[in-house]
Amino acid sequence: MSPIALIALFLLMAVALALSIALAYLPMRLLVGQMARNVREFIQRQRDRRRTERDTPDRRHT
Repeated sequence: MSPIALIALFLLMAVALALSIALAYLPMRLLVGQMARNVREFIQRQRDRRRTERDTPDRRHT
């Protein structure tokens, strides 16, 4: 193959790789952000549940 064809092939592969990384980045960020939000909300719900007064006495040993 000629050097120009090799350079063109290399550039095409580099563009394809960059495009695939860019297209995968946004969904990954959205997914991780959603997971982090769910974990934060779960932790907050657990804190709120622990703070509420219950009808039954506390059975934990303190």
